[in-house]
Amino acid sequence: MASKRQWFVRSLWAVLIGVPLVVLALYVINPSGVQSLDPRARILGFSPYRVGSSGMASTLQAEQVVVIRARNPRGELKRGDIVAFRGHDGSGNVWLQRIVGLPGESLAIEEGQLLINGQPVQEPYVEPDRAETDYSRDVPATDIPAGHYYLLGDNRDNSEDCRMHAPVSGQDIIGVMAQALPLQ
Repeated sequence: MASKRQWFVRSLWAVLIGVPLVVLALYVINPSGVQSLDPRARILGFSPYRVGSSGMASTLQAEQVVVIRARNPRGELKRGDIVAFRGHDGSGNVWLQRIVGLPGESLAIEEGQLLINGQPVQEPYVEPDRAETDYSRDVPATDIPAGHYYLLGDNRDNSEDCRMHAPVSGQDIIGVMAQALPLQ
């Protein structure tokens, strides 16, 4: 009887001490190389974020919660992905925008049409009534540097994005949207 009790106590201590130590080690070592300090992202690979503005409307609404799959730096990003990244403003806030331009491409918008290397790209997620202002309809050609991405909000008339700031470094991209939860 005593050996069963000793086994139980030792097992309990192993769980109470071992599990937190393993979790802490995973956070510190960061074996996946996740670009976030959020423990949920570093340990579980997913993290929730609340949409802070209407810059991604009508795809995402302000105050909606999205689940971001943490990005491994070696993971591939593609045009059309909605990504979470460290904001342009240097505050450390996380922003959500869509990748429209990839490293090494030339991007322009002429009369509301996105052009990549001079070729038109369809954007079904941009509603015409959300891209009516001059700065939404015409953007001069921009060469995207290696390792950087050109991000825009879907609500072009109400989005602070790469039209006002430089393209975003891949190092600042935290992850890719995996799921948008419905508004309550």
